[in-house]
Amino acid sequence: MKRVVAGVMAGMMVLASAGAVIAAPQETHTARGAVSAVSADSLTVTVKDQPMKFVVDGTTDVVAPGGGTMARAAKAEGKKGIAITSVVKVGQTVEVKYHEPAMHAASVRVLGAAAPGAAKGEAKVAAKEEAPKAKSTSTSGQVTALSGSSLTLKTSTGDATYAIDSTTRVVGNGLGTKAKNDAVVGKKQTLTELVAVGDTVSVTSVEAAGGAHASVVRVTKKGK
Repeated sequence: MKRVVAGVMAGMMVLASAGAVIAAPQETHTARGAVSAVSADSLTVTVKDQPMKFVVDGTTDVVAPGGGTMARAAKAEGKKGIAITSVVKVGQTVEVKYHEPAMHAASVRVLGAAAPGAAKGEAKVAAKEEAPKAKSTSTSGQVTALSGSSLTLKTSTGDATYAIDSTTRVVGNGLGTKAKNDAVVGKKQTLTELVAVGDTVSVTSVEAAGGAHASVVRVTKKGK
């Protein structure tokens, strides 16, 4: 009798041990955000300003507008399915259900359209910040030197030299009429014909790679 009881107890222990190694069901997590990158095997979503990268494969269920039609068309052509890159685009808002720690996406549901101008297939955030525009400054002084490519002023704080080119505009009293008359005869004006050493001018400039570039030169007083 003792042997029978011992055998039963041993069997129960074996069953308990076997049950201990059975994998517990994986917990499903959910994340929502904008797609910042998508490829054939991965999806990156920006969630609360933080990127989350998920693994996608043939088992990932992708739900998107038009996806069902595309899937049926692919099946009719004998294909297994459609690539996630065909229906999920950078900039779209998606909901991802995934499992840890592999970060495998069980499903991807498209909730919103891609932002206007979002690049296809590129790892770019939809709301990309624009580069700051160059700040312009204005300086007044008397012309002390002038050439076909530069203009130097004597200002209250010292000399200032600016690069000039064909994009530099010259304005002032009577200069508009002269420009029109020269245009009639087909003559192209140059800054050296409109501005002379001794003139008082106001220069609007922007910082460029080679230094300050004069965008506008306004003649306020002609020299003697």
